[in-house]
Amino acid sequence: MVVALLVSVSAFAHHNYRLRFDYDIDVSMEVVVTKFDWKNPHIEILVDVENDDGTITPWVMPTMAPGVANRLGITPDTLQPGDRILITGAPARNGSNELRARTMTLADGTYYILSPQGYRQPGAQNGGGMGGGMAGGMGN
Repeated sequence: MVVALLVSVSAFAHHNYRLRFDYDIDVSMEVVVTKFDWKNPHIEILVDVENDDGTITPWVMPTMAPGVANRLGITPDTLQPGDRILITGAPARNGSNELRARTMTLADGTYYILSPQGYRQPGAQNGGGMGGGMAGGMGN
């Protein structure tokens, strides 16, 4: 009984992104990919974000399951370290450097929806002190 409860709580905590991320806030930021971590249960995009003062802050951006990504045309080779992308999503409620990625736009203008919340098209906000210079040049 205790084991089942622990497994249930763990699964709930892992998959309930509504608890971890604030879907009422939309953040858009220009990032540089450091790793495209193609794994189950969810792909993560690890990125560097340049702050207004020129310092770099690493962020983690969980997305979708690899099987879903494949069906949408995203492959393990879609992103490479050094790629510059524009990404939108919901920030972590606890203030950590995590963003539940909703959409991404590659430098060539290719646009991908990365989570069900990406289907809604809210007005994105700048990520609070993050550099956001790609928004104008990415064909959003």
